Formats: sequence, structure tokens, C-alpha cells
Amino acid sequence: MRNFLTFFKKKLEVFKIKPLRITAILQDGRVAGNDPWFPLDSLLAASWFRINHPELIGTPITNFDSIIEPDLPLKKLGQGDGWFWACSFNRSVKLGEYVKYYHKRFDDYLEQYLIEKVKKIDVQRGKYKAGRFPLTVQLFDRFVWYAVGDQQSVQELCNRITHIGKKPSQGFGAVDEWIVEPWPEDWSVFEENGKLSRAVPVGSIEPETKHVIAMYPIRPPYWLFSRQRLCYMPEAKNAHDLVP
Repeated sequence: MRNFLTFFKKKLEVFKIKPLRITAILQDGRVAGNDPWFPLDSLLAASWFRINHPELIGTPITNFDSIIEPDLPLKKLGQGDGWFWACSFNRSVKLGEYVKYYHKRFDDYLEQYLIEKVKKIDVQRGKYKAGRFPLTVQLFDRFVWYAVGDQQSVQELCNRITHIGKKPSQGFGAVDEWIVEPWPEDWSVFEENGKLSRAVPVGSIEPETKHVIAMYPIRPPYWLFSRQRLCYMPEAKNAHDLVP
């Protein structure tokens, strides 16, 4: 009886999986970061960890061989360790880009909050290094992704995401609304025109058109070097490319 219920539950989960379009309406359109892709599976993974493993948030990783794989409500594609989520990169049009600078210095007032016992604060190097740093700011009115997954579960994870990109504490990447809706076709890997909508490992899925090949992570965490593969890359969409 237990085996039957497990089988029946898995069948129900399969029925809930369907093509989706996910839209994030941005508050003012300023998003900090150099990469134009802003993979949705990375955002969903962070949201999943905040729900299921809040104790790991902000905790340094000491064993990279025992990283927990998030159980996302998305379809899996690929074989072996080269698998990836059926979830596109951002496919909305970038309206512009500029570079601003921020300044960092150690505030003497914060000395009272230091946990470690130090006799000297080194502002020339390390985590207290002072400096003037560039920050790339990209302009979007919204982000759009395509995926194959459970609509309700994806919506619940998205609703917990308030910002996208770097420097959220400075107001960058603020999200006003998340819209998760059914989509008539699966554009999680290939768009309507047959072009890629995300990075795919070379040899796993062969695109019909020519694409740039580069080393790129295939699933979260995207900063982890071991997740990189030689991939066919999608094309970024820029506003100037749409001008006839």
C-alpha cells in the first residue's frame, strides 16, 4: 500500500509539471551585476535554502564535496553530473548600462562590534580594505524567464525573492511583483526562433544554429567552479539590437 501511494504521489507531481513563463516586475529597473543572464534557478535555489536550511545562510562552506542540492520544483534535463534545470536565463531586453562607483572604508565607530580580538585594523588589504570600486548597473523594466515546473511551488519560491543582483541593501534589483503563468510552449532551453535561451553543455543538446561556446556553470551554485562546463551560450538581448 505504501509503495502504491508513493507511486501515485509521483504521478501527481508529473501532472503538475508544465511550461511556464516567470516575470519579475522591477521597482526602478536598476540591477547591479556584470552578467546579463541572472539565472532564475539560482534565485529559486537561494529561496529554497532560506526555507529548508536557514542555518546555512551566510555560513562559510568548508566541504565542497558535500554541498546540498536544492530540490527545486523544476524538470531536470541532461545526463549524469551534467544535468541542469529546465529553466532559461533572463530573456528580457536590456535597456541600458552604466558604471557607478562606491566607496568602502572602516568606520571607527563599528570597532565595538568586532567579534575577533584584533590589535590593528588593516585597511590596505583583506576584508577591511578601503577603496573606490566600480559597480556595473544594468537597466531593465522587468526580467522574463521560461521554465518547466510546478506553477504553484515556483510562485511560492518567487514570492520570497525581494531583490535580484548585487547590492540589494542599496536598493538595486528591487522586485515589485512576481508573475508565474502557464505558457503554451516549452522555451526553457530553446526559444520560438530555435535559438538557445540558456547555457547547455556541449554534447548534451545540439542547437540547430551557431552559438558562442564558453565555459559556464550549468546549475546553482553558479559561483562553484566544479559546476562549469563547456557550453553553448545564448544571445543577450539589448535594446540597440532591436532598432532597425
